[in-house]
Amino acid sequence: MSSIISDDTWFGQDCYVTAEEDLRHHGFDPAKADIGTTCLVTFSSGLFRRVDEAVAHVETEFEWPYATTPLRVCATRSGKRFALHFPSYGGPRIANSLEQLAACGVRRVIGLGMGGTPQDTVEIEDTVLLEGAIRGDGVSRYYSPAEFPAVADLDLTARLDAQLRAENLRHHIGLSFGTDALYREEESLVRHLKELGVLTIDLESSAFLTVGRRLGLKCSWLGVVSDRLNQSKHEGNIHSEHIMDKLLRLSDLIIQVIDADL
Repeated sequence: MSSIISDDTWFGQDCYVTAEEDLRHHGFDPAKADIGTTCLVTFSSGLFRRVDEAVAHVETEFEWPYATTPLRVCATRSGKRFALHFPSYGGPRIANSLEQLAACGVRRVIGLGMGGTPQDTVEIEDTVLLEGAIRGDGVSRYYSPAEFPAVADLDLTARLDAQLRAENLRHHIGLSFGTDALYREEESLVRHLKELGVLTIDLESSAFLTVGRRLGLKCSWLGVVSDRLNQSKHEGNIHSEHIMDKLLRLSDLIIQVIDADL
């Protein structure tokens, strides 16, 4: 991974393709998009569909040009506009989506996802609010040097924390480990992360928080523990269906925060 001391490849100057140009190539003018300044990003296609069915939609003439990464323009109960988006899976996809959202005028992004925990004291279905992430992904090295932290926006995270407390939802606050290699979560890695007190392992958080901050976006990540990894066995399931009720409750909480404060 590149360093601020020895390597400048992460500056990303004079890029041949930009998000703005790519959107325009598909007949979508980001300068005219009115999708709101806040986006709720779901890191599960099933969760996206369920939230999309539950929220009110804003009548709009545009159609998001990327069918595999759908975006809807929605409204809170008071009529405040926000975007609902599924960026597909993994760091590279969320990095591309953040570039596209920034090009469309989005300034705050709240991620709703899931992760496995290496901790014996964290239970499946527990809620986790991230302060930051250990950068185990590959895409963030193109945006920042190794020394640059993957940190959630303090104000946005504090608003989510306050809403969780107001609704008496017990939750953990701490760090995640973001990886690109789902099938390489082996014993020694999990053991090291457990010793460091890391709460969850997932496929998006480190890229999400690093790239978002480099693009000037305020980003925060809220999620649910889907499974537990330890040296003897794997408990739970990496997919979202068995924790869908909790995820949907958190999506409603996030929309309340957007409605009240953003």
